[in-house]
Amino acid sequence: MKAWLLLPCLALFAGALIPIQAVANASLSRSIDSVVYSALLLFIVGLIFVSTFVLVNRVPMPSFSSFVSAPVFSYIGGVIVATYVLSITFLAPRMGVGNAICFIVTGQIVVAVLIDHFGLWGASTTALDIRRGGGVILMVMGLFLARSS
Repeated sequence: MKAWLLLPCLALFAGALIPIQAVANASLSRSIDSVVYSALLLFIVGLIFVSTFVLVNRVPMPSFSSFVSAPVFSYIGGVIVATYVLSITFLAPRMGVGNAICFIVTGQIVVAVLIDHFGLWGASTTALDIRRGGGVILMVMGLFLARSS
């Protein structure tokens, strides 16, 4: 499959997993009656999954110096993903998966456009023009239209 088709398909697949994850997280949280321990269990399962992937595929370990030389900022992703998992696990059963995902995706779009426009944290720049701005406005409007009471 061509890269121009494969990459968008992979992105759509990954995006489709997010609401499924929200339902699964909420289910686990209800079962054990704890958002925090649900998140901890999810990260343990993730650690086992990624560790197995590394072992099965014999992915070579980067040098210790490459870990040390990485910008400190680059490690914030772990905090961000933990915040996301805790948030969606808490929000999905309280406001519904659709509502939670609508708000999350809208937040992602708004911040992504700002990151692209200003080239924040070394990202490539894509100017915020009338079309992109209009798209963001439509996303925010869509949030309120798609949101259920």
